[in-house]
Amino acid sequence: MSRNNRTEHRLGALFFPRQKGFTLIELMVTVALGTTLMMVAVPSFVQFQRNAQLSDAVSNFISAANTARANAMKQGLNTYLVPATGTNWSSGWMVFADSNWNQVYNEGVDEVVLRHEALSADITVTTPGASSFTSGYLMFNGSGYPRLKSGAFGGGTMVMANTSPRSSSIIVDPAGRVRSCKTDTTGCYLTPPP
Repeated sequence: MSRNNRTEHRLGALFFPRQKGFTLIELMVTVALGTTLMMVAVPSFVQFQRNAQLSDAVSNFISAANTARANAMKQGLNTYLVPATGTNWSSGWMVFADSNWNQVYNEGVDEVVLRHEALSADITVTTPGASSFTSGYLMFNGSGYPRLKSGAFGGGTMVMANTSPRSSSIIVDPAGRVRSCKTDTTGCYLTPPP
């Protein structure tokens, strides 16, 4: 490089220093990549969140049923798991010990053992087949067995599903054991075996 060229190069560096930052094209490519990643990630995250809510609802219901059974055996009283509103299990639920043996909750008389808030609007609850779930309760007697108010077997099946679509069956067997399984899989039957 000749001496004149070197001088011009130095002068150019003094008057026109190299700019730092992104060019418009680099910025547009980065935004396009970010948008594409969000389009892929957001639906997966929403589905993950819905599945997590469903799993949480199922495990909380099983925990409430096991709490009702344990309380019934501990106190020797019929203990009920009932929906917060009528027969709508999606409205949440409550566990209470029936102190006066009248088969309904009486505030100030019956002991509330547990309460659960309403489920997410994405979760639906159905009760296939006739069972105490359909009538709006699950009752355990002092021996820990599920019974109807008439004294007959009171277990059954409840299905919780979300909009993903994913569903889990909650099954209460004649011995009072409560379990869940993915609906329509091998070994997950909607009614307990005899």
